[in-house]
Amino acid sequence: MPEPRTPLTFQVVQPDEIAQVKQEVKAAFFSGDQATIDDNFRDHENGASTTILGYESGRLVGIVTIRWQSNYALFRERNIPLIQNIEIRYEDRGRGIGNLMLEKTEQEIALRSAVAGIVVGISADYGPAQKLYARRGYIPDGRGVCRGAEPLLHGDTVTVDHDLLLWLTKSVGEPYGP
Repeated sequence: MPEPRTPLTFQVVQPDEIAQVKQEVKAAFFSGDQATIDDNFRDHENGASTTILGYESGRLVGIVTIRWQSNYALFRERNIPLIQNIEIRYEDRGRGIGNLMLEKTEQEIALRSAVAGIVVGISADYGPAQKLYARRGYIPDGRGVCRGAEPLLHGDTVTVDHDLLLWLTKSVGEPYGP
């Protein structure tokens, strides 16, 4: 996987920068949908979420959000922050930017938690993310495939769609708990 042409720089978005950043990301991410953008930046003012932006030569190329309190019960009970909404500009995918964004995100999480969590869909649509997360050392949390946050049971019949998920964790500091 080729590395970006120039090193990435990162911005950890501060609460007073949210309005400006929402406008900046609108053209590149979330399909420009204001409701989706607003949802991504919920809970930033109170510190419950953090967004990191990645830039290459001053051009926005990636975004990732950390939810410090996950809606997923297992992560919430164990205080495992959730890496969510990682996006790389379409034309910049396959160049290692996602890997660098995750590295920075894991460093940010390690300041507050020994473990990071992430979720990925199980269909081929998510193949590149599945491979990236495995290369970075993420492992399944042991509950198997879930429909949203609910583990499926043996014998369940499901339709493969974007709601079939595998929840993963990675040690980003010591000690490792899950």
